[in-house]
Amino acid sequence: MREQISAGELTAVIGDNRAADGQRAGYNGVQSLVSVHCADNLFVPGIAGINLEHLFDGRDMSEPDAYFEPRRHPMEIEKLDEQSVILHQSATPTLGVQSMASFALRVPHYLDIELRIVLREPSLTHDYLLAFWASYINAPENRAMHFLGRPRVEPVGEAWLTLDTAEHGDESTVCHVDVEPQLPHEMSRDTLAYSYSKLAHIRPLFYGRRRRMVFALMFDRADDVRLTHSPTGGGDGNPAWDFQWVLHEPEVGEEHLLRARAIYKPWVSPNDIWREYQSWDPLLS
Repeated sequence: MREQISAGELTAVIGDNRAADGQRAGYNGVQSLVSVHCADNLFVPGIAGINLEHLFDGRDMSEPDAYFEPRRHPMEIEKLDEQSVILHQSATPTLGVQSMASFALRVPHYLDIELRIVLREPSLTHDYLLAFWASYINAPENRAMHFLGRPRVEPVGEAWLTLDTAEHGDESTVCHVDVEPQLPHEMSRDTLAYSYSKLAHIRPLFYGRRRRMVFALMFDRADDVRLTHSPTGGGDGNPAWDFQWVLHEPEVGEEHLLRARAIYKPWVSPNDIWREYQSWDPLLS
């Protein structure tokens, strides 16, 4: 099922993980995002952005039903008003993770997002839960993600850096400068989640450019939000600009909340994105 919302310059279509109207099964979240300044979909048609794709705890997941559990387990969608939608998934069969994502468009060019996760079963193989969201970008001229950080080996410094991996799974994930990237795992599949960059981010945000537009995504915490890139995640010429949220030692029944803001507007400059981040108050979104 799909719901359309609009506000200001933006119109979005939010969908669950069922196939519908040319939309491929499994790809949930923001299935379309367009602006009055750019009428074609930011995300690859038939796929999605802010798409909950994986839930990992380090165990080996050789079967697709487990590896892509959020794609396969049913979801429910509810339109709250003309600007907001909630997407809910009950506890998944393998890891027992319940999740909810709310999407609300705000004038003039913002999409505010709240992500909630609850572990419902004492099921974790290791003492963490990794939730992975993917965004498949529709044929940008530049496939790179840009973020504020420094090489992990450097003790000081901060600058705009570029994450533009050469191939899928090649030093794909950038972690916060104060976080130890390595997570214990027995995963036999090649996955972006356990492929670590030599770079580190300092602020929890990134941006990428497409046509005359910029897509930016920022978060209300940096403790273990990870930025991830694939040059071909959405097919040849369609990079994936992804993120992960790692919960360490989550308790059964405890709710975890991550707030985010997406921006889709005409490109101005990196300083403009920095000003957007500084002026954002997640509690007032």
